[in-house]
Amino acid sequence: MKMSLKERIYHKIPESKRPGAVKAVHALRIAKNIICWGLIIILVIVVVVSLMMRMRGETPSIFGYTLQRVTTGSMVPALEVGDVFLSKNVEDVNTLAVGDIITYEGGSDFDYEHVTHRVVAAPYKDDAGALVLRTKGDANNAEDPVLSAERVESKYIAKITFLTKLYEIFLSPWGLIIFIGLLLLVFFDELLNVIRILSGNFPDEDEEDINDIIARIQREDREKALSAKKSEDGDGE
Repeated sequence: MKMSLKERIYHKIPESKRPGAVKAVHALRIAKNIICWGLIIILVIVVVVSLMMRMRGETPSIFGYTLQRVTTGSMVPALEVGDVFLSKNVEDVNTLAVGDIITYEGGSDFDYEHVTHRVVAAPYKDDAGALVLRTKGDANNAEDPVLSAERVESKYIAKITFLTKLYEIFLSPWGLIIFIGLLLLVFFDELLNVIRILSGNFPDEDEEDINDIIARIQREDREKALSAKKSEDGDGE
């Protein structure tokens, strides 16, 4: 009978090391399943939360950190159009200082879009006692209208150049299709098992499990050893 790939691999392992190899294979299989399903769950949660937040007009944020993309040239040369940068949610506006780059909810002057500009006047109280600050785009000639503190969302941390192209791809319809396709490719084996379980469409002869193969080979080895011993006993008589 022709040996399967698993059998050939198992026969190449020295007999003394086979028990350890079996345990290692079993542990790796468990680890692979945990990692694969853990990644699937995390990715699904991230994608669902991101889509829901974008549908509500909010910027997706994870643990207070947000990836954002520059869409105008108002911050050139510090930030070019298309740049992706990391920002952190601002918990206390009073911590902001002149020179910080912040993202805030733009008013009617910016069509209520998010704006990323530099702080030119640190937070202070106006004549009415409201906490405000002033900002300006590095490439703009004039300052922005006075900004109320509650409209401040996040503070610039760092530019992430290598994510620029990936971010563009991810936001496009084709990028989403590619992303889903890669997930299916990476986790094909696990997804195929799930589909088989849900549909009940199993092949007539399932592929033999490595533990079944090992048990069968060990049984055959014992039978061969017993047969050889009987032959030796017969020759001795």
